[in-house]
Amino acid sequence: MNETIINIGIFVTYALVAVAVIAVVFFGVFQMIQNFGKAKTALIGVVVLVAIFFVAYALSTNEVYPDFNVGPTASQMVGGGITTTFILVGLALLATVYSEVSKLFK
Repeated sequence: MNETIINIGIFVTYALVAVAVIAVVFFGVFQMIQNFGKAKTALIGVVVLVAIFFVAYALSTNEVYPDFNVGPTASQMVGGGITTTFILVGLALLATVYSEVSKLFK
């Protein structure tokens, strides 16, 4: 009896999470369509992030490491993710330095 109630609770939770995700995606797309001028900068940011990932993915090797039991595609995806992280951290550091240096000359 207890296990059945827990299983029902888990399925209800999954359903509610799915409804919430669908609502977030729907209303986000609806707002972007309604206010495309304001959404343009966010879309440009997403496109830049995707472009950075594809560049990092292209630079990554698909070398297979038998100790980790992953294939060449997964290895290249992981390498692309790590390279993307390095690129974004470097850009954040450059933006911070630029911001501080520009404050000195104001």
